[in-house]
Amino acid sequence: MAPRIDTDFPGGSIDVVRLPARGAIELALRTDSASDVRQWFAFRLDGATRARELVITNAGDASFPNGWPAYRAMTTVDGRRWRRAPTTYDGGSLVIRHEPACSAAVYAYFATYPVARLDRLLARIAPSRNLEIDVVGESVQGRVLPVLRFGAGEQVIWLLGRQHPGEAPASFLMDGLARRLAREGDDAVAFLLERATVNVAPLVDLDGVELGNMRTNAAGRNLNRAWDDPDPDDTPEVAALVAAMEATGVDLFLDVHADESSPFAFAAGSEGNPGVTDAILGGEALLRSILEEETVEFVDEPFYPIDEPGEADLSCASNQIGERFGCPALTLELPIKDCGDERVRPGWSPARAERFGAALVDVLGRYLA
Repeated sequence: MAPRIDTDFPGGSIDVVRLPARGAIELALRTDSASDVRQWFAFRLDGATRARELVITNAGDASFPNGWPAYRAMTTVDGRRWRRAPTTYDGGSLVIRHEPACSAAVYAYFATYPVARLDRLLARIAPSRNLEIDVVGESVQGRVLPVLRFGAGEQVIWLLGRQHPGEAPASFLMDGLARRLAREGDDAVAFLLERATVNVAPLVDLDGVELGNMRTNAAGRNLNRAWDDPDPDDTPEVAALVAAMEATGVDLFLDVHADESSPFAFAAGSEGNPGVTDAILGGEALLRSILEEETVEFVDEPFYPIDEPGEADLSCASNQIGERFGCPALTLELPIKDCGDERVRPGWSPARAERFGAALVDVLGRYLA
């Protein structure tokens, strides 16, 4: 049987350049559906019963080619258990070694987390007495945008995940966090929810995830560059979340992303905001130190350049929310690669992202103690 490649599933994205019966299969990264960003890929290979090379020929032209060194693609044969595939990068092409365990396998930039999986999560945790689910708006294509509200404590915490659809580790973190916050017999959860109302927007760019985009929504907009003036037509997801935050206020904000280059998790803060205060910077420093103590992947050092005073980009969520509400606000970046470094062990995976999310309950509880 001749091999076949398809992307006919949520998040699927690749172009076939050459699909011979034998030898290397040549592929190319697609751009996002309405922009020129390219990085994410997800495709199903069927019928390749011998070892083959899957060559992504334009990897060097990706939007973030610095992410490819030491990168390994992810693969699954059952949609549940993902592993890393042997992968090399020569500065131009990304070569994935297909070693068939059965007749069909999916390969992806990171393990996929489609909207349907979020729907299953919400159905599973909906009976929890800790939880209220609120639909705050819709995406460009009309998908409903849920916010999960846990507890009724005085401090108002907001967490967002997956503004950039290709940064799938954020969804696994949100999954682990939401499942733990829904537990009714967990003392750490009870401690946190007595003190705080925790608002979780687990998957912000719903359309981009389904379309197989890396960084943009269905209108071709980067949602994390729209927070200063969200357009209700082009960025309704952000407009809805800003309105919801205005209604509740914000005392602490975390925006969860994933970085293509870093071997560890890290955070970027509000140092460049025009209105930043010592109290805000102190709160952010405290949160970073607790993150480093409570999670094995987080390193409390800057990976991005620190903004000069007054030079922050207020179109980014954490900068805008920190400035607007005068609160500590961090962008939390997770790894995508699994290489680790001398401080963080290798093997980053969806399961580790879920455990990181569950650990945020302890982090936030200590922060408020």
